[in-house]
Amino acid sequence: MSSVAQGRLALMLTELRLPTVKQLAADICEQADREGWPGLRLLEALFEHEMAQREVRRIARHRLESGLPPEKLLSSFEFAAVPTVSKAQISALAEADAWLKQGGNLLLFGPPGVGKTHLVAGLGHALVEAGHRVLFTRTSELVQRLQAARRELRLPQELSKLDRFDLLILDDISYVRRDQAETSVLFELIAERYERRSLAITANTPFSEWGAVFPEPAMTVAAIDRLVHHATILEMNVESYRRRAARPGHAPAGRKAK
Repeated sequence: MSSVAQGRLALMLTELRLPTVKQLAADICEQADREGWPGLRLLEALFEHEMAQREVRRIARHRLESGLPPEKLLSSFEFAAVPTVSKAQISALAEADAWLKQGGNLLLFGPPGVGKTHLVAGLGHALVEAGHRVLFTRTSELVQRLQAARRELRLPQELSKLDRFDLLILDDISYVRRDQAETSVLFELIAERYERRSLAITANTPFSEWGAVFPEPAMTVAAIDRLVHHATILEMNVESYRRRAARPGHAPAGRKAK
């Protein structure tokens, strides 16, 4: 391919926003000339590379927007330390999207330090890799965001923005307290996503103590009812990882105790 032709092609590919084809066109065209490829095979090779790189870039964008802790992956979660959680069940949730399409929820209960955040974040990373959009947030931070939106009369718009995420992860719901102004926005979020979009919630306290979160008993019951209707519930009532790590002779994962 002449330098003039390369220049014209580069301009056209820039205009068409095909950066991967632009990067690889010269080399792949030379290979096609050497090996006598038919035109269809050449086009197929170029566009396969473009589509693959677009998928890589899309996943990178979605991972960045997710707010997921980058180090908390399923590959580093100690399933052996939490025998109440099935690795096969978590893998099924990560690989199957039926529960997301149905607006199913995931609820994780257990004391602080048992790995609830790690597990749900790891699942979030796996779902992003599978092509889903996920948002991870502290529940208290999201409540403050929704409270501000209500004061500014734009709560419906804020809830609509959250609707674009297939899974919304609310970490540490137990730290939200009803003495914060207008915590009913949390109920409105739950009601808005009910049977349409999925929620994953971590909690240090059982349902019986959620009356401290919502302003009214009836709202507490209604919120729990909506959450459990299509839910997978994981009980992680084991000893805190930090307490185990502090015990003399404890061996971190992957290392032997001395």
